[in-house]
Amino acid sequence: MATLNAVILPAKALKGGRHKIRISLAHNGETRYIVTDIVLDSAKEFKNGSIIKRPDASILNTKLRGLLQKYQNTINSIEYINGLSCPELVFELKNDRRFAHRSLGSLVEEYLESAIIKESTRLNYLTIWKRISRYISGSMLMESINYHTVANLIKSLYDKGLKSSTIRNDITFLSIIISYAKKHGYVTYRIDPFVGINWPNPEPRYSWLTVDEIKKIRDVELKNRRQIKCRDYFMLSYYLGGINMADLTYLNFNDCTETIRYVRKKTENSPKLNKYVEFSIPEEAIEIIDKYKRPDGLLSMTEPQRRDCMHGYFIRHLKGIAKITGIKNLIFYSARKSFSQHAFNLGINTCVIDFILGHRVDKGGTSLFSYISVSPEMATKAVRQVLDNLK
Repeated sequence: MATLNAVILPAKALKGGRHKIRISLAHNGETRYIVTDIVLDSAKEFKNGSIIKRPDASILNTKLRGLLQKYQNTINSIEYINGLSCPELVFELKNDRRFAHRSLGSLVEEYLESAIIKESTRLNYLTIWKRISRYISGSMLMESINYHTVANLIKSLYDKGLKSSTIRNDITFLSIIISYAKKHGYVTYRIDPFVGINWPNPEPRYSWLTVDEIKKIRDVELKNRRQIKCRDYFMLSYYLGGINMADLTYLNFNDCTETIRYVRKKTENSPKLNKYVEFSIPEEAIEIIDKYKRPDGLLSMTEPQRRDCMHGYFIRHLKGIAKITGIKNLIFYSARKSFSQHAFNLGINTCVIDFILGHRVDKGGTSLFSYISVSPEMATKAVRQVLDNLK
């Protein structure tokens, strides 16, 4: 038998010690939670399933009882309830068509609570939503969103002076929420809000460098030890096939002594045939690894050694290197862009380049990759070819 209760979860406390009331659903030996929009200032305002010590306690308790009764009515109407798992029953409760009217803000909260996404992605989406909500009220019903809503948002973001790439990211997030709402039956549109919308074009990032520029960075004499460190890590990224900083940070070189093998953080949850990036570590990289490797096998990345400092650390000191070398558009990502461009210029198969970069190599609508695969040996040969081009 499914059991409903109103609860607060101490582990999910908001800033300032506030709490959202959740509806707990216990069913078939599992428990799941449905978030409500009732927010309490303190855990002391909630006792035994009821709201207390607030001027509006009676109003909020009436609302809470209404939610519990609504879900209970849905449970009572499901004849096959014992055949449902707890997550499946939660889905049924949330998607009862009798209560489909939902606000944009509540859908954003639900999506961020339930979506299987990385914490960094969730925080990025929160930032985007904070920006969008300045122009579209979170209380707007999903069925009220139309072409003009989206078009006016784009215009407002442009008027704010934001870049096209930023605006495109914001609009993409809105489309994700709308798709989520349609998929779960919260809203249907006769005409989709994005029909006829001119999506902002992302600005091209001309951040790849020539072979001579990579050589100049490698060979320039630097006196500032932080600039030396940044240059070394930049070259290490290039030597290791354009590896991203996020992946380089977590590599344990006590385990990877001769061969690098890792799952790319950005796409670790995406299905693909080539799960691992794998190839032999070139000799150019070994010298830098030995220079900065700590006893635990990780690299000494920043000062202080905190991953959240790295982005600003490299931006700051790569600017100094750019000034000394006269190289424009120098960012850490240039190592990745440059490696891939140089590999392509040398005629290396794009599938091999994708494998080294950690991209999918089974795309394109072909069944060929059901029969063949890119091997670590092919990747090793390609990396060596690119690095030999620097000599």
